[in-house]
Amino acid sequence: MAAQLDYGYSTPKGVAGGKFDIAYDEVVTRKNEEEDGVLKYGMVAMVGTSKGTDVKVPTTGATKATIEGIVLRAANTEQDMKGKVVVRKNASVGILRKGHVWGRISQECAPEYMKTAYVVVDGEDVGCFTDQSVTYSVYVKVGAGDSGAKEVIADTATPTSDQIKVSEVTPASAGYVPTIGDYVVSKQLHGATVDIGARFGNASDDGIAVIEINM
Repeated sequence: MAAQLDYGYSTPKGVAGGKFDIAYDEVVTRKNEEEDGVLKYGMVAMVGTSKGTDVKVPTTGATKATIEGIVLRAANTEQDMKGKVVVRKNASVGILRKGHVWGRISQECAPEYMKTAYVVVDGEDVGCFTDQSVTYSVYVKVGAGDSGAKEVIADTATPTSDQIKVSEVTPASAGYVPTIGDYVVSKQLHGATVDIGARFGNASDDGIAVIEINM
C-alpha cells in the first residue's frame, strides 16, 4: 500500500457552487424558474415570480433586498448528453445565504481578499461577482476594418475621430499591451452591479473565487 510522503498547504481546485470549507452556513431551498441551463451553480439568484418559492437570474434593477443568495452545487445532478451539468427548469436548488462558497466571477475580475464582491445585474456576466462597483469596459485589440475600430497613435500626435492616443487605451484587456499601429475598440464586460455585503475570500481559480456571504 502506497504511503503519502508529502503534504502541501495549497488550496485545492474548487468547483462553481461548491462549499469552500465547513464554516457555519445557512441554506434555503427554492425552485428554478429559468429555462434549462440558464441558472448555473455558483451564480447569484434573485427572488422569482413567486416570492419565497422561485428564483431566477438577476435582472437590471435588482437590489440587495431582492437577491436570495448563491446557487449551491448539487452532487446528484445528472449530466446532459454533452457531458454538461445543467440546472433544469422547476428543479429544486439550494441557495446559500450565509457561508463560504466558490462563486462565479466576471471576465477580468481581480478578486482581492476581503474586498467587496459586487453582483453583476446587467450584461453578459449577469449573476457573477466582480470587483468593480460600476459598469466596466476595457479596450481590446481588433482588426482595422472592424466596426468602431480606432487606430492607436503616439501621445505626441493629435488624434482624429477614429484614432486614440496610446496612453488613453486604458484599461486594456488582460494580457494586452497597447502598441502604436494597433486597432482597438472599447468592450463592455458587464453593466450595473449591486453590493449585497459579500466579500472575496482568500482563494480563486479559473472563473471562480471564494465568496464569503451573509445575507
